[in-house]
Amino acid sequence: MRHFTYKTLAELRQSAEQIGATQVHFEESAERVREILARPVVVGDTRAGNSLAIHPMEGCDGDPDGSPGELTFRRYERFGRGGAKLIWFEATAVRQDGRANPRQLWITPSNVGDYARLLDVTLRAHRELYGTADDVVAPLQLTHSGRYSVPRRIIAYHNPLIDEKTSLTGSYPVIDDGALERLEDDYVAAAGLALQAGFRAIDLKATHGYLLSELLGAKTREGRYGGSLE
Repeated sequence: MRHFTYKTLAELRQSAEQIGATQVHFEESAERVREILARPVVVGDTRAGNSLAIHPMEGCDGDPDGSPGELTFRRYERFGRGGAKLIWFEATAVRQDGRANPRQLWITPSNVGDYARLLDVTLRAHRELYGTADDVVAPLQLTHSGRYSVPRRIIAYHNPLIDEKTSLTGSYPVIDDGALERLEDDYVAAAGLALQAGFRAIDLKATHGYLLSELLGAKTREGRYGGSLE
């Protein structure tokens, strides 16, 4: 894998030229860059106060019961102080068997108060530095890690290439339609908990081969959760 260690804009421009990226525009004026990043972003009736974002990358520093841990609170307080107006709270499991790490966040009725406190700490830190957090957009991402869950992988269908990479055989059981139907309720319940905690929105993680992502490509799966998208 190639590692990027650019130290100057000239180095980045040179690499772009080497791969033929001639249409890329490089802005050298720091004032102009600040102007661009300070632009609000409006989508529908949602407005973020600038163009900076914290993306939902898991820190895997929660407590075993899924609550945000001390390091989680520290990270998000720093995110709040960083100035980004989109603070996208990281992938949070909707059930215990959907966690990709024993320290991944998992929202439950018993710890929803901790998530409310995490959101409050984040917005308060932002407000203290910037005067207001009214223009901060703070959704919570919900997930089930599917075949990347630990300790037991949960798969939607068999894909020989992916099965090989995840050390699964063709006899490994596939999650049935009944379990997927119950999982729908788990997502709804988690979304309700997010609302209870004060989050303005949720999003569903359907990428990176996790369960929802796998279901989108489950063309060889039988039943109502598989087959052609048509």
